[in-house]
Amino acid sequence: MPSFAKAALSAAAIASLGTLPTQLLSNQSVLIRADLHFGEAGQGLLVSAAFSTAALASLSITEFGERYGRRALTLLAAASTLVCALGVGGLAHSFIVLLAFICIGGVGNAGLTTAANFSLSATVAPDRQGLGFGVKQSAPPAAALIAGLAVPAIGLWLGWRWTYLAMALAALVLLLSATRIPSPSPVRGSAPADSATAPRGTATAPRGTAAPRGTAAPRGAAAPRGTAAPRGTAAPRGTAVPRGAAAPRSALLLTAAAMFTANGAAMSLVAFLPQWAHEAGMSPSVAGFFVAAGSALAIAGRLFVGFTADRRDGRNLPVVALQMAVGAIGLAVLALGEVHAVVLGGLLAFAIGWSWPGLLIFAVVRLGRDRPNSAAAVVQAGAFAGGGFGPLFFGLVAGSAGYPVAWFLMAAGMTGGAVLLVLARRQFVADLRLRPLLRTA
Repeated sequence: MPSFAKAALSAAAIASLGTLPTQLLSNQSVLIRADLHFGEAGQGLLVSAAFSTAALASLSITEFGERYGRRALTLLAAASTLVCALGVGGLAHSFIVLLAFICIGGVGNAGLTTAANFSLSATVAPDRQGLGFGVKQSAPPAAALIAGLAVPAIGLWLGWRWTYLAMALAALVLLLSATRIPSPSPVRGSAPADSATAPRGTATAPRGTAAPRGTAAPRGAAAPRGTAAPRGTAAPRGTAVPRGAAAPRSALLLTAAAMFTANGAAMSLVAFLPQWAHEAGMSPSVAGFFVAAGSALAIAGRLFVGFTADRRDGRNLPVVALQMAVGAIGLAVLALGEVHAVVLGGLLAFAIGWSWPGLLIFAVVRLGRDRPNSAAAVVQAGAFAGGGFGPLFFGLVAGSAGYPVAWFLMAAGMTGGAVLLVLARRQFVADLRLRPLLRTA
């Protein structure tokens, strides 16, 4: 097993590569739009299409990974990203062709995000996965910084297409590296290939043995197949959860809805804060440094909450809900429009209001029982869908009713995410009373 630092940074690099096509598109929109002759509505459609494609592909590509293993999943995702990068860099001479290749990049984004989750599950010890997911979920702000630096370093010097060709080189390196991932050798009747490690504190069968089909490895004595705790009572400690059991569907859907509304607001923050800061009185260069500072704070926040999650006995979802609530306050302060308000609200929204994704995914993985990657995929689909809808909706509202109204609506969306997450946790806790694990979220 690789070292923690190598495993976590590898997962972050994989996830960052998946988000780069959209980040490069946003950061070079002036150059690309002037070359291919489309406007803001076209740009919004491109971003929406990328995230919507990722959302639609997320569940099926996770099932592919669980069936064929981490190696096949990484190869597929890296190949999709490579096709996107080469297509945009070399063949996208019209809006329609650009849209097609950006959608292929959305499939790559879903695949690489899932591959990063699988990689963490397979290579990072359970008691360090909180920090591991914090490192991995630092990929979006890290990709934003990389894309921002790529514009003056490559885009303004050689042309915007060369930034995608440089990304193609990175995708090719990942594709070649993925061939070295060991192929899975599943045991008949065992858990799916590359499934996440069991939540901390749960028991596993000895290596080389398999639990009876339909049951989990016991902690002491195994419960008979089909045995469940009576409704309203907790099963005794050591009672096995039936193998194949999944987290409650309604709770996962509520969590995905929370991710949809909150991530839509967060992606709108990333997309439109530079323009709003400029309108508030900042020069374009100062606004760029301001957003870069916010991205750095978001990375630091994700690492911090991941580090503390590994030292806290559950109760991760209430922390996420609190972060969303603080983020909503920051978004509402942005609506005031004064420079000091924009600085305060923006930094608050970045540092706290956009530092929860890793912790949320970590909590869902721990609650996923025998299908942690599938549970994470449901929530990740909500994130992708929110990323596609949020900026498009924000742009329409800002263009018709003004930026302050749009910021207040995003604050309401972030608040709604916090409320939905509280409701979801109640259902998770009720489920844990019926089918107890040793630790809760």
